[in-house]
Amino acid sequence: MPKSDSNKSIRIGTRATKLAIRQAEILSQEIINKKIAKIDNIEIIPIKSSGDYVSASIGPYDGKLLFTKEIDQALIDERIDIAAHSVKDLESNLAAELELYGVLEREDPRDALITADKFDNIDDLPRNCLIGSASPRREAIIRSIREDVRVIEYRGNFETRIKKLIGKEVDATFLAMAGIKRLNYKGCYILPIETREFLPAAGQGAIGLIIRKDDIRAREIVTKLNHQESFDCIQAERKVMEKFGGSCFQPLAIHAYYLKNDEITIDAVIYSKSGSKNLHLSGNGTPLTIFDIAGDIGQRLLNYYNEHLLNDIN
Repeated sequence: MPKSDSNKSIRIGTRATKLAIRQAEILSQEIINKKIAKIDNIEIIPIKSSGDYVSASIGPYDGKLLFTKEIDQALIDERIDIAAHSVKDLESNLAAELELYGVLEREDPRDALITADKFDNIDDLPRNCLIGSASPRREAIIRSIREDVRVIEYRGNFETRIKKLIGKEVDATFLAMAGIKRLNYKGCYILPIETREFLPAAGQGAIGLIIRKDDIRAREIVTKLNHQESFDCIQAERKVMEKFGGSCFQPLAIHAYYLKNDEITIDAVIYSKSGSKNLHLSGNGTPLTIFDIAGDIGQRLLNYYNEHLLNDIN
């Protein structure tokens, strides 16, 4: 695909899934709402990712790249101008040519328990019930709450996981509340879980805007779109994750948020696979100091993981 013919056009690349396309539409609407000058044509370009074809287990060295690399390559090749990603799908270290330059205002960061039958809380789930999840974080947290539950690997996009649940392959699964709200999903029973009980993944609920470092025009556009408070929190969370190499294969939960006094609090937990062991660290800082604090928290969690959890198969 050639470069844009006009500075009045912008091309947004995203995964070819219903949720990803919806997120690109939200970005497109933000561009319109903010009346960014000299843009009168917005094109959304869906791109199939390797991860959309994978049904087997994904190894720790493939992980998030399977869901982003084709889109990022399109950006490097100048076939798109902005890549719209779920931030929780991003590696902490992007390709050298690219940068996460901003985010839209963060949606609900919570996880939700999704079931075919209604339950008022996690404790009400049947004993020894079967839960589907491909997230080590979610598996560790649910097993820390309910030792009796069985967890099986459960892959697929939003629609696929719902179909498997309706088909009785599992008794329950988890989805991000942000995706549920963006798709206005009203199907199965949805039980949002507060972050104090179920800490989210780094970046959960945020749409990240990736650009080429040398693209001055895209930089100017994203600067106008960026929600700075959300971006501060996201970057702090990613600073913790960076210490672990940025993959999603450790049971690592992180959430940063602003307090009323303009300070940022960050909570982070590293779990054993079974959820029976964990280290929970927190810190407060200003937008200028929180990144150093987050880096220190990440290093302490990594040290604990290497010393106590790395060889823990339970």
